Amino acid sequence: MFRSSLSDMLLLTFTFIFGHFISTTLATPQFHTVNDRDIFGNECKLPTYYSYPCPELCVRDVSMCPPDNRPPACPEGTTYCVDGQCREICDASLVSACACPGAPALVGDVYSCGNNNLRTNINNFIVENKANQSAIACARAANLENIPNWMPNPVSAMWHLCPTPDYGKLTFTEPVFISLYSLYGSCFVSLLVWTLIKKFSERPSKFPSNKTQEVRTDKFVDIEKISLDNEDKKMETVSKMTDATENSLEVDEDETIIHAYKRTWFGDIIVVLFYLQTIGQVAYMIMMTQDYYTNYSLFRGYGEVQASTFIAMWYILFFWFSSIAIFRHRLPNFFRIRCNYAEGQYVQVKRREPPVIFMEDQTDRITKFVQYLEKRGKEIFGLNVVVTNAPLCYTSSGTKYFVYQCTRYVYHPEVDFFSPHQFHLGDSHAELALQDQGLSSEEATAREELIGTNFIQVYVPNFLIALLQEFSSFFYIYQFTILWLFYYFAYWQVGIADTAVILVSALVKVVVRLRSEKRIKKMAEFTDRVNILRDGQWQEKSTADLLPGDVFEVAEGKATPCDGVILTGNIVADESSLTGEPLPIRKFPLRRDDVETAYDRLGSSKISTIFSGTTISQAQPATANGKVTALVTHTGTATDKGELVKKILFPTRVSFIFDEQIKVVILILLCCGMVCLALAIWMYAKGTSAWFYAMFVISQLVSPLLPAALVVGQSVAANRLKDKKIFCVDLPRILMAGKVQLFCFDKTGTLTKEGLEFFGAQPVKDSDQITENRRANQPATFDVHEMSIDNMSRLIQVGIATCHAVTTLNGQFIGNPVDIEMFKSSGWQLDKASDHVDSLIPPPHHSERAPVHVLKRYEFVHARMSMSVAVLDTSTNKVHIFVKGAYEKIKDLACPDSIPDDYDRVTANQAREGCYVLAFAHREIDLEEVGGLERFQRWSRDEMEIDINFLGLIIFKNQLKPDTTENIAELKRGDTRTIMITGDTALTGVYIARQCGMIPQASRVLLGDLDPRQKRVVWSDVDEPDLFPDINVDDCLMNRTHTPVELAVTGKAFQWLTDRDLMRHYLLNTRVFARMTPTGKVKCVQLHMERGITAMTGDGGNDCGALRAAHVGIAMSDAEASIVSPFSTSIRSVRSCVELIRQGRGALATSITGYKYLILYGQVMMMMKIFAFYFSVSMSQNIWIAIDVFITVLLTYAVSQSKAAKHLSPERPTARLLGPQALASGMGLVAINWLFLIGAFVMLYQQDWFLCNEFDSRAVDMSKWMLLADNFEGEVLSIICLFQFINNAAVFNFGYKFRQSFWRNYTLVFLWLLYLAIASYWTLADPNRFGCMFRFNCGTKEVLEQNGYQPPPTNVTPYNTPIGHNVMPTDFRWKLWGLVVGNIVTALTYERLVVLGPVHAYLSKKFPVKRLDKEL
Repeated sequence: MFRSSLSDMLLLTFTFIFGHFISTTLATPQFHTVNDRDIFGNECKLPTYYSYPCPELCVRDVSMCPPDNRPPACPEGTTYCVDGQCREICDASLVSACACPGAPALVGDVYSCGNNNLRTNINNFIVENKANQSAIACARAANLENIPNWMPNPVSAMWHLCPTPDYGKLTFTEPVFISLYSLYGSCFVSLLVWTLIKKFSERPSKFPSNKTQEVRTDKFVDIEKISLDNEDKKMETVSKMTDATENSLEVDEDETIIHAYKRTWFGDIIVVLFYLQTIGQVAYMIMMTQDYYTNYSLFRGYGEVQASTFIAMWYILFFWFSSIAIFRHRLPNFFRIRCNYAEGQYVQVKRREPPVIFMEDQTDRITKFVQYLEKRGKEIFGLNVVVTNAPLCYTSSGTKYFVYQCTRYVYHPEVDFFSPHQFHLGDSHAELALQDQGLSSEEATAREELIGTNFIQVYVPNFLIALLQEFSSFFYIYQFTILWLFYYFAYWQVGIADTAVILVSALVKVVVRLRSEKRIKKMAEFTDRVNILRDGQWQEKSTADLLPGDVFEVAEGKATPCDGVILTGNIVADESSLTGEPLPIRKFPLRRDDVETAYDRLGSSKISTIFSGTTISQAQPATANGKVTALVTHTGTATDKGELVKKILFPTRVSFIFDEQIKVVILILLCCGMVCLALAIWMYAKGTSAWFYAMFVISQLVSPLLPAALVVGQSVAANRLKDKKIFCVDLPRILMAGKVQLFCFDKTGTLTKEGLEFFGAQPVKDSDQITENRRANQPATFDVHEMSIDNMSRLIQVGIATCHAVTTLNGQFIGNPVDIEMFKSSGWQLDKASDHVDSLIPPPHHSERAPVHVLKRYEFVHARMSMSVAVLDTSTNKVHIFVKGAYEKIKDLACPDSIPDDYDRVTANQAREGCYVLAFAHREIDLEEVGGLERFQRWSRDEMEIDINFLGLIIFKNQLKPDTTENIAELKRGDTRTIMITGDTALTGVYIARQCGMIPQASRVLLGDLDPRQKRVVWSDVDEPDLFPDINVDDCLMNRTHTPVELAVTGKAFQWLTDRDLMRHYLLNTRVFARMTPTGKVKCVQLHMERGITAMTGDGGNDCGALRAAHVGIAMSDAEASIVSPFSTSIRSVRSCVELIRQGRGALATSITGYKYLILYGQVMMMMKIFAFYFSVSMSQNIWIAIDVFITVLLTYAVSQSKAAKHLSPERPTARLLGPQALASGMGLVAINWLFLIGAFVMLYQQDWFLCNEFDSRAVDMSKWMLLADNFEGEVLSIICLFQFINNAAVFNFGYKFRQSFWRNYTLVFLWLLYLAIASYWTLADPNRFGCMFRFNCGTKEVLEQNGYQPPPTNVTPYNTPIGHNVMPTDFRWKLWGLVVGNIVTALTYERLVVLGPVHAYLSKKFPVKRLDKEL
């Protein structure tokens, strides 16, 4: 008694909680009565239900079956048994085919008359009396009377209409509920108990956490005295290490917080239980889905309770898996106990990395509000930090460490602190050069424990793990939980199709990701054999054993395994794969006596530094049997290559306005889904069906294809760029390229030809007697510009032949391209058998053939802008010092009285003519006066480069590449400002800028240079410097509308203006940035990035920093997979830059198009659902499959196949999903589609054959959605929406200004015309096999025959409506088709003329969008 009362109370409670779900009602239109009056206003007559399908007839004897409804005769020797099969013996245990689940067993033998059911017409059909009328009509058709519905002991016959299964009263103690209580109760209890235990275990003490921004650096001052005993004394920690506790809430952006955790046996049990519970939830949902198809037997036939339980469990499943996906990095440590570092087994590393949001100034208030909500939400749930877990490992000596982002963090128990290590080996060249004895084994072991091996290990998961990681994202959780509804609610066919699409999309993404990661792994991971100096002996070891302080042999033809400095020998290194430098670079050893030069591996010391990943083209020992050796300075991720690899593996998240606004769009779509839920409950159904239908709408509003569609344009563009020899390693940057506003160019090798042409020299007069003339204080004057080197003085020829660092490798000159051109023009030859630094022999036609020996050389460095050599002329036994460099630098270095008075005018004129001008200075020394050759060899660079006299100018002609001018003009036509950032002189830069059209010929050019005497930037007129030596630049800029003005600045002026925050004021008026150092180039690019999307291109070398810094960097490098920048190309032409922007704009427009198409898919679906809710109709199952699988998927792919426009337009495609153009396009098309769909139904309700034949859903089970399409309303709705689904892709296929013409997208045009032809055939044709597959213009076979149509030769599932068909009159079909064509034409016209055409152009002028104010 008590148990019965308890079950009643549970059922009552359950009913109350899910009241709005478990009341099933019949839906009818809210605002009119169906089949009320005809077109003339007369009351509709009662209809005839044509070919009503009678239920299966069950009889006591088969002979009682009607003649046309009997089972087929059995073969001889067999008997027809109660189970509906022919058998030799009918066993008593056979179950009758007429038995019903959940009903009493049949008494006696009851036979089925078979599935060939009777059909009959029901005259004067009344929906409310359907049961009685159908029973009478069907009995008459069977020639029987008073046939009852199903009963366990029929007298003679009965209809096989099973009653509601009666499995007994629902007590909520059934096995399915016991499983429910056990499963979800265990989830709650286990997590609660573990949370309490975890809180209690972590409560007693506060545990330390690293809060560090620095790298622990060990500085080894005296390398000669290193030993194990005094190691601690020589280590000086130069970084500040601080401890922080768990209470530290304020964390700087770059700080890293480290917590330690340990496992416990109870925690491990909870983990296993957690996995089992997760699997159990999935299994429970599978069981619930299976129970739906077996008449809710597990719930004793209570379908409403089962559906409501499923909904509740679905929500739990969704939140359970969403929580796993969102907190997956924190989850492992939730099941561990936080502890101190000494007890820890794992660490959790937290680092805050805020995204970089480009174009933030163009975000709207809604987007900013959503960003604020997202930020607050992440802060509340702790998602504003990036969490990484790592196991704690032990070194051979027991020291704890963990690896984070390929870098080892070592535990220091004395300070209870983890930190990465670097070894600082010395400050000056001399300190490094003296460390040539290598390491001892003990020292190597100690250092290896601190920094690990010289190996960058890149983890690439296997395919299954990668697939699991892909599916762990929140969007996939959303997709699969939505698809679960499809499988549950008899929509499994579309569920399978959508699952297949999602799986294929995920598989493609995983394959692409693994290919990319494997390429990075191949690039990063490197091992080889190398000779290392250990314990004073050369030992062959793995490159992974190299450590800072090791000395190793540099082998020719091998890749450099680390960053290092050359100790002995000369090297030629190919750095193209790392820096993009087109030619091999000659490297020289450090000088042991160079105590003053500070080591700067990327600056002045680069000439003595070899970099990891570069190839050694030549290794030349200093002595016959010697070795080429180098000192290891950096290994692993501390190398320049390692830092680049880390940036690729662990990039800072880049957020485009495109990415930010998609979040707002999804929120808007979810709100639309809530509207549909309300409409479904109000108009369609009050039961669980309303919830399911609304969830279907949400799933279709936010299409599962959306993520794939947003990147497909990028993938297609990347392949097209690859066809143009432009390679991309960062796909999202392609969209950035589509928005580039400012394009920065290096000059030499980019705008101009690779090599400079030697254009002669202009020496001072009587240059052979320069030393005597200076002693006599004779004024220095320029001689004539001499083109032929043979007509130049001997001293000039010697200088040209020797003042360089050119060498040969396999018959090819190696060195700076300018030096190579200069040396080749001299005609002199290198003597390979020289015992000096270099020996050079005059050409054969010279009368004096005595060789000249290079005694000492200081290579060119950007910081000094000069190089110098000391040579011995064996014909005179004189020692000459030649200093070559930028003419401004030589002017500063040379004796003032050796500079001609017109020096500035002559050099400026040469530069103004586009010449590349270098200056020569000379000094003659007496070795006896300086203490002999040995003393001279110890001279520093500064000692060599003083007291020098200006000798002359060496001139090269800088020629433009043939296609530079036209491509610069193309960029300008594309509304892209072009800027030159060069290391060359300002005047040469201005000349080239004018030649290529970067600076208009009519523009006045003002040059800003730093005047050291006035300590300010002085602006002068480039063309008339004497007439306008000091101009007020601000006045000229204010008057630039009358007289166009362009600015050029030198590197010194740029730095001065930047230091005083004045450069930003002149930035977008400055066209040429000259004499820029690599650091200056980076700063210049960064300043431009503040104003707009900025691209940078160069040929590598000193452009690397700027290429990496820019939003879009394209390295002109021969390496296919350059890690210098996101893009690289082997075609060294500005055309590659145009092509990149062209494809970027096309990709951006295509991505927006794919987004709009899928959003419109959702909007048409929403519109269709609203009409379906009102009329209680639907589309046929095959139409759903056709739309979701074939039409949408294939058209989404086809939309991405649009090719980029051949030329750049003066506008850039919008990246704003909520911008006026995107909204006008989307909302306008939605309005047009609504109007034509409404028009179709208005037209339908004006047809006399339709009125009084409207679909009446009151007699239909609304949960069986597949029964709701066999009517005129559903057919018209399907046809109109089908055409709209097809046409939406074509509407967005217009090329406009960023993609090629409509018809050039052959894939889409073909599919569009094919689908239109198929849909037109469905609309216009009489009943046929193809149309009946999709329930268009078809009907029940007998009804079609009664109406004079030839039934198709295929099985057509009988229609469930009284009229029995949905064949529309021919004239109405053509009218409907005309309406559809009008819809197509109107949509295409609106998009072409309003959104993209004249209306858009007019409104753009009337209400211009705020854009970057710049001069093209």
